[in-house]
Amino acid sequence: MASLFDRIYGIEAAGAIGNAMGDAPEGLSWQQIEEKWGFLDRMVPQEKQDRVRKQHWGPDLVYKAHHRPPGMTEDGHERHRLVTLAIIEKGGRITVEDLGRTWIRAIDPAKFGYLLGPQDQVIYYSLKAGVPPWEVGRYAAWPGFIGTTKMIAPIGVVNACNPAQAALDAYDLGRIKDVRGVPGNYALEVCAGVAAGVAEGLKPDSTVAKVIDVVLGQLSPVPRQEVEMGLRWASESHGDWRALRPLYADYYKGRPISNAVEVLSGALAVLTLTGPDPKEAILACVNFGRDTDCKAYVAGCLAASMVGVAGVPAEWINVVEEELKTDTYTVSNLSLKATAEGLYKAALHTLAEARSQVAAIETLL
Repeated sequence: MASLFDRIYGIEAAGAIGNAMGDAPEGLSWQQIEEKWGFLDRMVPQEKQDRVRKQHWGPDLVYKAHHRPPGMTEDGHERHRLVTLAIIEKGGRITVEDLGRTWIRAIDPAKFGYLLGPQDQVIYYSLKAGVPPWEVGRYAAWPGFIGTTKMIAPIGVVNACNPAQAALDAYDLGRIKDVRGVPGNYALEVCAGVAAGVAEGLKPDSTVAKVIDVVLGQLSPVPRQEVEMGLRWASESHGDWRALRPLYADYYKGRPISNAVEVLSGALAVLTLTGPDPKEAILACVNFGRDTDCKAYVAGCLAASMVGVAGVPAEWINVVEEELKTDTYTVSNLSLKATAEGLYKAALHTLAEARSQVAAIETLL
């Protein structure tokens, strides 16, 4: 059985690799991925071009031309790294206020448009202007998308084996990127579900079925039914994740690719077929079509929480570690292993606090 540290290291590695490998095919159909790569099983370099999204309010969103070598991640994993920095700095569980202070401290605004997207500048400059961190998500770009969840696996880590608290913390922290209670927006439910799933996966007796049950438990009826539809497709696929691709492509045709519920549904459907195997889960999601990096992050982190770093190919880890050493765009050049060590210490601190609480209560019995 993998130790707690090995599992945390695995989550950190799988999340980064899923984002790095899945970024190149993001937005392509599964047919386009096959035409371009056959079967994509490696991290590939990219040349990002300048482009501008015109905005009615505020500055236009400017994406800057740059080269992404193999192993470089993208905007979602930058938010993940901001969360890890906040946890490591505090040495334990964090609040949305802690995260907001980390955003202000760790982000170089000159680098918006490279890895952190220019949409993230809306959050950054709102924080700098004094908008409370629990309010800025109300005004962030693209509500209801998966971007909130792409930062949340470390919250499951710091709340290891306590999915209920992980979900509550995720609801709090997710408000920096999204808002709860708006009809049709289920992003924070998905965010809470993934955090809780990671915390559940860290239990010694965790299974894919138990993890999925915990994730589903955070969803209200409408998104839960949608995710369960994908799980039903998986159960009828005769063990072949490729059979799911046309079903998802047809059902979500014409919809934004980064919808949080679609991404969660696809990731969990893949996970039921690959089992707790981070390598196979990542590869399936990378070749799935549409929002490939987000699916790979969710499925990869959940799988790694159950089996640890041994399930992640060492050569993939090395690619990311080498890229991190010279990455000039990221908010953190801390290595995957060093980040895992910091998160491990934070998880142990949370455990010590829980033991102290139990001891205090026992003296009153």
